[in-house]
Amino acid sequence: MLLTMSKVEIVGLKSLFFQVLETLQDLGTLHIEDITKKKGPRYADLLPMEMDPALEEERTILQNLAMRNNAILSELAPPERRITRAEIEEKYRSFQGKTLAEISSMVEEEEKATRELINYKHELEVELSRLSKYEPIIKKVYPLASKVTATENYTSVALLVEERYKQVLDYIEKELERITNKQCEVFSARVDENTHAAILVFHRRYSEQVHNFLASENVNQVRLPSELSDKPYDEALKEIETRLNEIPPKLKKVREDLDKISEDWYVTLVALKEYLADRIESLNAIPKFGQSGHVFVITGWMPSDKVEEARRVLEEKFEGKVELTEEVPTHEELEEAPTALRNPAPVRPFEFIYMLINPPKYGHIDPTFLVAIFFPLLFGFMLGDMGYALVLIGVVFLMKRLLKKRESRSLFFELFANVLLICSISSFVFGLLYFEFFGDLLVRLFGWKDAAGHMVVKWVWGHTSSGKPWGWPLERIAQANPDLFKLLLIVVALIGVLHMGGALLIGLIDGIRHRDRKHALEKLGYLLFVLGLVVIFGGVWGFKSIKSVTMPVGAIMAVLGIGLAGYGGGFGGGLEAALTFGNLLSYARLYGIGLASVILAEVANELGAEFGGGAMVFLGVIVAALLHVLNIALGVLSPSIQSLRLNLVESFTKFYKETDVVYKPFKRSGGE
Repeated sequence: MLLTMSKVEIVGLKSLFFQVLETLQDLGTLHIEDITKKKGPRYADLLPMEMDPALEEERTILQNLAMRNNAILSELAPPERRITRAEIEEKYRSFQGKTLAEISSMVEEEEKATRELINYKHELEVELSRLSKYEPIIKKVYPLASKVTATENYTSVALLVEERYKQVLDYIEKELERITNKQCEVFSARVDENTHAAILVFHRRYSEQVHNFLASENVNQVRLPSELSDKPYDEALKEIETRLNEIPPKLKKVREDLDKISEDWYVTLVALKEYLADRIESLNAIPKFGQSGHVFVITGWMPSDKVEEARRVLEEKFEGKVELTEEVPTHEELEEAPTALRNPAPVRPFEFIYMLINPPKYGHIDPTFLVAIFFPLLFGFMLGDMGYALVLIGVVFLMKRLLKKRESRSLFFELFANVLLICSISSFVFGLLYFEFFGDLLVRLFGWKDAAGHMVVKWVWGHTSSGKPWGWPLERIAQANPDLFKLLLIVVALIGVLHMGGALLIGLIDGIRHRDRKHALEKLGYLLFVLGLVVIFGGVWGFKSIKSVTMPVGAIMAVLGIGLAGYGGGFGGGLEAALTFGNLLSYARLYGIGLASVILAEVANELGAEFGGGAMVFLGVIVAALLHVLNIALGVLSPSIQSLRLNLVESFTKFYKETDVVYKPFKRSGGE
């Protein structure tokens, strides 16, 4: 649901401004408004607060300190011991009240302790990476180079050519003879299955022409590091191998030294990172505030249940020199009120949908509960399999364990894991209804199939119009019972009616609450049209004895619904009401996706069984398992996309109004 917000105004002496700002940031409940954008007589005499040169300089220094502090932090690995939030909070509070000079001195001390080690570490890593690239290349060329006798007047160039282009070496040899007047020699050999190496030996006077020729032909030359370029290949290789053996121990020692520094400094660095980010954010917010004479004015919104706490804290800390008052917002101000959500724990994970769209406009109904009901319902209907559900539940707990181990605060992964857990439970419940465990594995095990290969009904709930029993287990591949196929389609249609009906009801209530008569009539028209369709098809498929009554009554309701929608929303509203029938039909995809999933699961089992007995059983299990893994992946992806589409396209478009202003409290965030 949406939190009730209160518009507040905070007025105090300018001399207390930064202390008040720090207190508000600690409280973390005030959504600040930009007072420079406010209109009206009560804002006419207010001037926006300005960043004077001293504050501008302070912000620049803080940004520089933050950059330097973060650079050090990025080079240090977190200590092995677990760092608690309480440690960081305690260190954070120790920075409050410190002067800029004291903080600068602290960062300089950090840099002094780490600069040389970090630079040396970078040098070693760069050299190790560079030499690691040269070593395998020189090893390829070395056996050939060792056959070449070095002389004072002759130089050599090594080439590496792919096996498929080895004929180019003949062309290079001919051109080399032409350029050097045959004062050259070419040695070549295959060094591995994909590469030919060649050594070109020629008189030094032709060095420039030869190198220009090779460059023009885009030939891959073996170039040694500059410090080794004048050495023979055997000496170069030996020196590279020596350095490659020397660097890792040195790098290990540097990292151990940095780890010791991390043990002592890591908490300080993290806390300072957060403190500097919050100080910078405070300074960035200054132009949003107003001033008049010797007082400052801050306006904004906060949850109504937090107003008294904020007032009490300001009263106690500043002894009546700072006053917080609740304002009565105008209609225009209510239109700009920020939206904040507070849903029960089972519903909260489905707030993930607001990562795709903005939350609902303030004053409207929050539809998260509708998503929380229908998203798992639609998912479970499509991926109804107990085995798949247990696998997904295992994945969720593994994901949660990894997130906890890494101390991740990723909201996306937290919500995703919780949504997947709820959907997996729904999938298990539907799997129990269908009695599917990795497809028809349990049915095969218990022998619950007849001679034709169709599932045997163990618990009869009723009989279809053709007299065939239906009940539990509910077979989705209803080849032997077409009436069951029709029944499942009716279930899908009813889910669609309930889903869209809930959305239209929210739209109708919103219209009534906001006294928007035409909007309410439009949604009522949509709702009446949908109910008319239910009455019509209820007579056709269900209550055939009263078909003569339901058909005309349903038709009248549908036509009346189109008329009301047209009156409320114009021609577009009437047309949209009629097109609602197409929206309902789109729910039939649920059955199709579910059918594809169960067929692929049964194919996996059938294919695995085809491998027979003996040692081939293991191969059959592997093949079946791989197909089931593929089916689970598709089974998560397709139902998720379809559930999202049905919520956002078929449901939300009928009533939803996005907010332009999301509640963003001014709080300590550490720059995250």
